[in-house]
Amino acid sequence: MTIWECLPSELLILASCSDLREIRLRNDRPVRINRGGHWYTLSANGLTEGSGPQLGETCDEIVRRACNNSLYAYEKMLAKGFFTLSDGVRVGVCGEVAGGTEPVFRKYTSLCIRIPHCVNFVDSTLLEQCRTGSVAVIGPPASGKTTFLRDLAAKLSHTENVLVVDERGELFYGMNAKRACCDVLTWCDKRYAFEVAVRAMSPQWIVCDEIAEEDLAPLAATINSGVRVACSFHGRKYADLVEKCPFANKFRTAVVLSEIGEAPTIVAQNEVNYDRNRQNID
Repeated sequence: MTIWECLPSELLILASCSDLREIRLRNDRPVRINRGGHWYTLSANGLTEGSGPQLGETCDEIVRRACNNSLYAYEKMLAKGFFTLSDGVRVGVCGEVAGGTEPVFRKYTSLCIRIPHCVNFVDSTLLEQCRTGSVAVIGPPASGKTTFLRDLAAKLSHTENVLVVDERGELFYGMNAKRACCDVLTWCDKRYAFEVAVRAMSPQWIVCDEIAEEDLAPLAATINSGVRVACSFHGRKYADLVEKCPFANKFRTAVVLSEIGEAPTIVAQNEVNYDRNRQNID
């Protein structure tokens, strides 16, 4: 199931939008669109910076379509606040939650639809820098961490054995598979992936997204085993990596991504900052 099979007909016009990055749907509110890093409202005449018509209460129906009318099959994923479609689109969900040990949504009122891209983030100079050792990508939400890792994994895979740990089904999907030669573990947690991958697949690189506190121990063990890792952390500066990760010095390169519209700055000698004047290669 793709995102365009889930959305109501009045939103299908967005399929022809270039550089579409995010769609925000809220019951009885106008549709908000992020295109090229700028926010717009969907109106009858297309995208506008003004107001637009309300969507109505459609979030429940969109979620049901996306889950093939079987919410039970997606219950565990939805309890984590998101689900991922076959085209790599991640849909964050928000709404009324029933209490208990396992949260269950009773009603969906907001959806955050993030559209993945293959983007030429990593030029030849940066690629050679990244090859020297493990890489940490640091940035706030929606700054491009997953997109950067996707491009890095594809380019590293041309000459090295790369294992992608795709915990949420969005880091490596059909569009990226055409330009990469990676081994992929999908829908498994990082601890299991790190333990199995080092023994079974003999990777030179492991690429994974969003390291949490519980991932630090297996991550350290993997790096200490001699496998290079490229992964991401939430933050805004190199100091945030040092605060979150007690072995930050194990990363040979730290790439700090700024929010859209902010100028990147180098705050540590081993950091490489990316230029937002990159080109889409979808």
